[in-house]
Amino acid sequence: MNNKIYLSTGELAKMLGITKQNVIYYDKIGLISPVKRDEKEYRYYTLEQADELDSILTFRNLGVSINILKEYLSERNAERCIEILRKQKEKVDIEIQKLDRIRKKIDSRAKLLEQVLTLTDLKKVVYAEQDKESYMVKQCKEDDDKEYMQRFIELCNHSKQLQIDFENPVCNIIKKENLFIRNYKRIEYFGIKIPEDFDCSSIEVLEKPFGIYASTYHQGSYETMYLAYDRLIENIKKDGYRICGHAYETDLLSTLTNADKNEYIKLISIHISKD
Repeated sequence: MNNKIYLSTGELAKMLGITKQNVIYYDKIGLISPVKRDEKEYRYYTLEQADELDSILTFRNLGVSINILKEYLSERNAERCIEILRKQKEKVDIEIQKLDRIRKKIDSRAKLLEQVLTLTDLKKVVYAEQDKESYMVKQCKEDDDKEYMQRFIELCNHSKQLQIDFENPVCNIIKKENLFIRNYKRIEYFGIKIPEDFDCSSIEVLEKPFGIYASTYHQGSYETMYLAYDRLIENIKKDGYRICGHAYETDLLSTLTNADKNEYIKLISIHISKD
């Protein structure tokens, strides 16, 4: 050793607030190697290398990959540094947008569940105008459980790809013709509400029209859904309305939130008009 100051692996690691294993790993992958090794193969680094490794750690903290860093260190200059930083900023912006979508989904679902927990009279029938909504749908062409599950999974997977999952619950859509014959289990479509500004050119869309809807809740297993439908349709007739469109079933509490089927809650809305 001469009078030049050298740092051992441990000293370098302590100075930069990392582990010795980090320093050794960066040597093994060729990112930064010691200028000296003694007869026992102990690594030694210069103070200039400490500064260089600090810059490398800064790039790593910004998310720059090791492969890009290797390439940059072999031809480093201000122009290349600016290029790397700008490309990394683009990646960060995309990640921020993704995280913002996730945050909105979490917030939306949490608010929905909070509203559900405030419900008191689940058997009450409410008549109200509802705005037009667009649903991405998967049609169930056969009336059997395997077909339903397949279409349901297809819709869930597609909605995840399009980043519109979770924010809105999946909706079961029953045609009015089946309501007339009390065939409430015959699902025509599974749907999920899509944002107003969403590009619908590549998906199958069903428009839920603006109008008056009669709504009530069902609590319990899916096997007893007919009780809520019968109650809702009886009230529709009694109050001088007629069914003019589909029924829309929305899961509010289901397998995501409850292990007991008797605690499941669905919102049922039927498009109606005045006789």
